[in-house]
Amino acid sequence: MLLWALPATGQEPSTPPPPAGSGAPDTSITELLPEIGKIGAEVGIFGGFSENPYGIGSGADFGGFIALPLARVGGGKLSYEIQVALSLATSEPFTVTDSVAFVANLAAGASPQDALAGPPRAPFPVVRAVRTRARILHLSPFGLRWTYLGWDDARLRPYLGVGGDVLVTITSQDPVADESLLFAGSAPFDAPLIGGLIAQAPELAAKGTPSGQGDLAIGGHAAAGLEIRISKGASFNLEYRFTLGEGRNARLHTATAGLGLHF
Repeated sequence: MLLWALPATGQEPSTPPPPAGSGAPDTSITELLPEIGKIGAEVGIFGGFSENPYGIGSGADFGGFIALPLARVGGGKLSYEIQVALSLATSEPFTVTDSVAFVANLAAGASPQDALAGPPRAPFPVVRAVRTRARILHLSPFGLRWTYLGWDDARLRPYLGVGGDVLVTITSQDPVADESLLFAGSAPFDAPLIGGLIAQAPELAAKGTPSGQGDLAIGGHAAAGLEIRISKGASFNLEYRFTLGEGRNARLHTATAGLGLHF
């Protein structure tokens, strides 16, 4: 009975209750917070324009990337970046001298003067107009990106990047016109030329066997860009990138826009 007579005493809360929310949506950019799963990483895709090496001219560029945070540095964050992209371009017409066609004309019985002149004095064109068709795969397996975080209130993040690159270039020269008197419109000299000299066998072309002149070069890049946050987990990205490979005229410029997803 005594227990029933004692006044009931509630346990004091160990911590004050959380303040009531205002109900407004949270649009702040939060990263590196384990409790919500954000680590500050980004994956994205992009596309745009390219100014290609070896005098090929302008074309299209598209690809994708992933950036993983490493550390906070100087008012921003430093990330490790991997990027792979493909540039496609076809040059304006230019003139090449086909030494293999010259030898073929000599073998057909033409004099040296007629062999060099080509049709109608010899079967195959030697000096002719072609266009270079290029496919350039540029892979950056190691890159560093520094992103400035001081403009988060404006939802803007400028960044700079550098890194190493591998460039794989495949080219062929497409004759502007069919000029051969023999095998007109096909191999050996009126189909796409390898090295500006001779086409692959028509039987290989019929099978769809790829052809072209290939090269692999080592290089590096420098980049500058801007992330424009459109939500907490997505951004619209703009970037200019300059890539320099080994060898003469191995300079690639790209200007792209893309979508980034942050997690």
